[in-house]
Amino acid sequence: MRLHMHRSGPRSLAWKWLTPLAALLLTACGDPAPGEGVKKPMMSGPPPEVVGAREAVGTPDIPTIDPQTLDAAEIEKVLGAGPRCLFAYTAKSPPVIALQVTGDTAGQGVVKVHGRLVKLAAQRAEAGGFALSADGMSVKIQPADAGDEARPTELREADMLFELEQGLRVGYRGWYRCTTP
Repeated sequence: MRLHMHRSGPRSLAWKWLTPLAALLLTACGDPAPGEGVKKPMMSGPPPEVVGAREAVGTPDIPTIDPQTLDAAEIEKVLGAGPRCLFAYTAKSPPVIALQVTGDTAGQGVVKVHGRLVKLAAQRAEAGGFALSADGMSVKIQPADAGDEARPTELREADMLFELEQGLRVGYRGWYRCTTP
């Protein structure tokens, strides 16, 4: 048996199959990636509690601990309003460390570990960097262009060293900026 296809312009059998398939593929191309373009609710549960560093890292899986992103409400809960410096993993991601230096040398900072906020004591370090610490935890932030302190409000590359007394020591390259009131 031989199948005979009659071509009569765009109404051919091939077009009858390709047109819906092409339309389906084109509509799929416009869909956002999972989690992309979806607005997250302001608060998806109870706000994180502020705890000590030892309590925040109290887990048997120490090697998987990384500072988590902070939102504005979490930062204000610990630091209040005012100028601050922020460190983020990428130029467009939310910060993972926020600190506020009062006066010339000392202040406070915040980091989130295992969904809990940890308040840190902050001090200015050499070459425009900062050293933050809490019982059993330390964070050092050093701008990559350490000699250039003239533009603290500009986004610039920086290194962060996150350490726990349990033996974890992890370095990150990210982005750093200070804000003004």
